[in-house]
Amino acid sequence: MTPNAITVRRARRDDLAAINIVEAGSTPGLRYVARVFDDFVSDEVGEFSVAEIDGQVVACGKFTVMPDHSAWLETLRVLPAYQGRGAGKRLYERFFEVARREGVTTMRMYTGVTNLVSKGLAERFGFRLAGTFRGAWLPLEAAVGPALAFVPVTDPARATALLMPHAPRWTGFVVMNRTFYALTPILCADFARAGRVFEERASGSVVVLGARFMPEQALHIGMYAGDTRACLDFAAHLGVTRGASRVSCLFPPAAADIQAELTERGYRLESADFIVMENGSAQHA
Repeated sequence: MTPNAITVRRARRDDLAAINIVEAGSTPGLRYVARVFDDFVSDEVGEFSVAEIDGQVVACGKFTVMPDHSAWLETLRVLPAYQGRGAGKRLYERFFEVARREGVTTMRMYTGVTNLVSKGLAERFGFRLAGTFRGAWLPLEAAVGPALAFVPVTDPARATALLMPHAPRWTGFVVMNRTFYALTPILCADFARAGRVFEERASGSVVVLGARFMPEQALHIGMYAGDTRACLDFAAHLGVTRGASRVSCLFPPAAADIQAELTERGYRLESADFIVMENGSAQHA
């Protein structure tokens, strides 16, 4: 092997310690791989990949196939000492290989608006801006006020009818754990089956609530419509019931009404916005 050559392979269970070092060095303020590692490494449809230089794991990245058969690219981490040496580029090349293998034609990823390196790397591979989102969160107390009785919507057709009319207000995405799901009938059906859609018929309200992983950390509001107070009160109740420490919501900054509704209820805004990038021709790249 040529010295300093970069090799990419599927992650193994014995890579966890090395991946933890990569994550600690590259994103010290955002560390979660250890909590999701079992799910990531056992994913046989997508792939959790690592990049090595001279036998050392210096980077990692996850390719996840979503309910609509698009792909979500996440957890792209490179050790600071090896940044700029091509590891991130090689992981993107691997993502396209997996996309071709799985017949995936659309891939998405997210980053912060100030992370020009991450944005630039995605643009190099044909990704374009698909949306900008702002985060807000509410710390949960042990007790919250009374809430209306929402019930799960388990019928996919009803969930689709309730949610799809509100897609424009949320610019076509539902976000949980900073994972951007394209709001489609397929997703509505998937969320209904997963118990993430709730309605309160008397007030004509609907809300998407859940967590892709780490439910103890936060309950995520994917979207809501109808009686705002009822939706947000129910979210707080459900978060307390499930033992979450906060409720989180990402929304389009252009939706000033959503920001006002959240901040009026005590939600705190994230310090910077996020962007979602999309490549719609992954299979042919």
